[in-house]
Amino acid sequence: MPKRFSRAVLYGGYLLFMTVPLLESGVRIWGYSDRHIYDPIYTSYEPSVEIPYIHKPNLVQAHARGMAVINTDNMGLRSKTPGTVYGPKQPGEYRIAIVGDSVTFGEGIPRTEDTYAQVLEDTLNQQQQAMAVKVWKYGASAYSVQQMAAMLQYRMVEIQPDLVVMAIISQDFNLSRTPIVNKAGYFVDQRVSILQDSPVREVLRGVHLMHVLREIALPWLSPTQNVGSLLSRGEIPESYRYIQRFKETADRHGFAYLILLLPRMQEKAWGSLPDRLTKDGITYFDLSPLGTEFTREEYMASRFDPHASPAVHLRIGESLADYLRIPQGYLP
Repeated sequence: MPKRFSRAVLYGGYLLFMTVPLLESGVRIWGYSDRHIYDPIYTSYEPSVEIPYIHKPNLVQAHARGMAVINTDNMGLRSKTPGTVYGPKQPGEYRIAIVGDSVTFGEGIPRTEDTYAQVLEDTLNQQQQAMAVKVWKYGASAYSVQQMAAMLQYRMVEIQPDLVVMAIISQDFNLSRTPIVNKAGYFVDQRVSILQDSPVREVLRGVHLMHVLREIALPWLSPTQNVGSLLSRGEIPESYRYIQRFKETADRHGFAYLILLLPRMQEKAWGSLPDRLTKDGITYFDLSPLGTEFTREEYMASRFDPHASPAVHLRIGESLADYLRIPQGYLP
């Protein structure tokens, strides 16, 4: 019996030794995990426990999530030019600060020029010459509405914005979706934070197969709340209070504000949320109809990445520019 057991163990080890490299090679050729491979681009943010991370400042051609290649300015915001420094607001300058999650950051969008925030800036400057419009991109992957409200309170006020925008998708109401960041500058899921700064974890991070196994296992080991289903039933999540907090902070500082409901592939993804925003007197712009203009393949950033594609970003940026220029008169 012991000999048979030893042989079985040896045989199993042999199969594992031979199979894992083959599976890793297959996953790399397949390309499924490419969007999960990125440089250590994050750093902790000490002033507020509500903001677990921001992007490192002055990044140059860094590889971000979703196969984006990014630069950051001196504040750690995604920028066309690395290390940009901004002075005080000048006469004739109109400043827009947008906070959001991976969509606003532009996960899945390789070029910063194709993100909707940059499209918004470029479009507004092309449409009028009365003011020089600058858009600051405070988006970061996996931010929830809690981080977005805190960003206005702790960071966005610094640039003296004329308009602040919170851009959301339904899952942004799920506060547990936001990871923590380790010392190196990588995400660590709160649900699997064991060995947070272990060298073993950093080695495994580069193994493409591990990202496939993680996506298979996590929904079973640690299921998350489906906020989309909750909204479709007409319920409002408790985390809605952070939208109210965003409005209150904007009002207190005298900033114009806007809640932007980003398009999704699902119809009526927002349920009763627009009615609740209207009831509470909160200004919002619902872009959900844009999602129906695209097929699934056209909407997705890549065949494995459900984030919005450059074509969707273009429509968001142009639609938001039209909204700010014409119906609301934010700009001259």
